[in-house]
Amino acid sequence: MEVCPVFIDETGVLSGSTRRQPVFGVAALVVPETEDITDALYRRHFNFKSGRMAERRQIRQDIQQQGRNPTLKEVDILMHSTSHHEYKFTEASRFNIQQYIDLLNICFTFPELRFHAMILDRRAPDYSLDRWHGDVWSAYVHLTRDLLERRLDRSVFAIVDLQGQPSNSSVVLEDVLCSVPQVKGCLRATSDMSVYLQIVDMLLGCIQFDWKDDNGFYDASSKRADDKREMVNFVKSRLGLLPGERFLANGESAREWDAPSLFSVDRALVIDAARPGSLKARNAAMSGVYPLSWTTFSGHSALAFI
Repeated sequence: MEVCPVFIDETGVLSGSTRRQPVFGVAALVVPETEDITDALYRRHFNFKSGRMAERRQIRQDIQQQGRNPTLKEVDILMHSTSHHEYKFTEASRFNIQQYIDLLNICFTFPELRFHAMILDRRAPDYSLDRWHGDVWSAYVHLTRDLLERRLDRSVFAIVDLQGQPSNSSVVLEDVLCSVPQVKGCLRATSDMSVYLQIVDMLLGCIQFDWKDDNGFYDASSKRADDKREMVNFVKSRLGLLPGERFLANGESAREWDAPSLFSVDRALVIDAARPGSLKARNAAMSGVYPLSWTTFSGHSALAFI
């Protein structure tokens, strides 16, 4: 396929309190050949649907035969729609975690897939939106562009999870992303229309969760966290990581795996121009401009706005 789709999603926020939203992330899934994997993903999805319908029939039959009221768990199953299900990392629980793992496992059986993520620690001392004049929308659009510019090595058509452009903004996402030479077109779409956008949500959610887990954001007794940790550990196992290892540990700026498929995580470093003595401030004082470059940190490549 000369031009293939790349599916893009984000997580977290770029402004406001860092107590609950300390990290922002954006990720892209490049799908060079769509035929076989699309069929495999949707076959698995509809198998889930058939299983849920059979489970509901059995519950209704049991209730009628036993002449009893349904349990709370049975009510939840009966009320849950079987016509459509959107897979979102935040919705993963002990009741559906195996479905999520099964879908991700399919992805890892296709070595041509390429997944790239970039996270930004909003608690970092030098974190700032100065480069975008405090404009959250512009920051999101340009961070997405930076990820694509850094990682794309073939022509793509970008399909981006729908985010509404603020009415007072002159920054057009489609124009900015299409300024990357490899991006030949761009379309915003709701995540419920594509299982690929949902796959990006799940994988990026795993990376964000792992970062927050490493930084003590989850109670050790949280069962909801344990459910999601099971999915995170599955992804780690497919990359050859142990449960205690991190996708991107504190102090690391980038990691990359090439088996079973290409999978990378970068850390975005945004240097505060207003902080005296900062790298960006020194550069600004010398040149008056803020160029974008990739630098090295701890032996890895990292995105730095300097």
